[in-house]
Amino acid sequence: MLRHVIAPTRDFTQISNEQIWNDDLSDTAFRLLVRALALPPAKARATTVTELAAGVDGGRITVDRARKQLMRAGLLHSTRWRCRNGQVRTESMISNVPVDEGDAERMFAAHFDREDERRDGPGAGRRGGGPPTVPSDGIALPTGETLTEENTSPLPVPAEAREVTRGTEAEAERVLLSLRLSDPRLVLGRGEVRRLLPLAAEWLARGVSSASLRHGISDGLPEPLRSPYGVLRHRLIEKLPELPAVVELVGCAGCERPFRPVSGEGRCGDCRSSTAQTPSDSEGPARVGWRERVGWTPATAQ
Repeated sequence: MLRHVIAPTRDFTQISNEQIWNDDLSDTAFRLLVRALALPPAKARATTVTELAAGVDGGRITVDRARKQLMRAGLLHSTRWRCRNGQVRTESMISNVPVDEGDAERMFAAHFDREDERRDGPGAGRRGGGPPTVPSDGIALPTGETLTEENTSPLPVPAEAREVTRGTEAEAERVLLSLRLSDPRLVLGRGEVRRLLPLAAEWLARGVSSASLRHGISDGLPEPLRSPYGVLRHRLIEKLPELPAVVELVGCAGCERPFRPVSGEGRCGDCRSSTAQTPSDSEGPARVGWRERVGWTPATAQ
């Protein structure tokens, strides 16, 4: 095989030969990796995975499979982070060399600490005249959404919803801190608990009990356990239960009022209660009076 190679002097991307010869990466995964690494930092922050996958054959399923391959290879990491102002953000990081879970979390922590300091520092809340601050290289690939926008609701959260959220997070924090009682290796620092808290709270919000959450993320741990935080985070993401199915409304056969059946019943609760409290005339023998029972007849009839 003859080769004719001219080294580019501008507009090029460096990538390791290890990734080129990695047979565990599909063509789609490799193309997404190269495209993400080729983006300038500022543009990478505003580019979605859909835009990166433009022109790739196979559709969304192929792209999602490629993303999982990059995550297994340690080239793509994703996390959810609760900022000091209470907002939860989703952030991703792409790298040209494999990065383990522990190093990735330290990079995420350093990045979000800088973000918090920038928000809390002098001039926070006021828009300056200069260009926006560009994060360091490496924090690049989004997971299907524009990362320059935070995942916040434009409407104020009702007080009842805030109370439920705080209660769920408090229970999730209690479960995470109690893991060390079932396995001494599962000792988490305060920062690690804070980063795992949104994931654990999502389990509870989907109807999972505290005991099921504890067993789901702590049973059958690998030996040796090199990164307790990485294993717990991986299980919280990969084993997240599906959202409970929503039962469709049906019309009541009695009053035609819409209701959600529990076990296939055709009448609403009010109609079932009224039917149970009003027995049918044909049910049971007719009641016999005392005159008939003793055989009494009026004196005029004698």
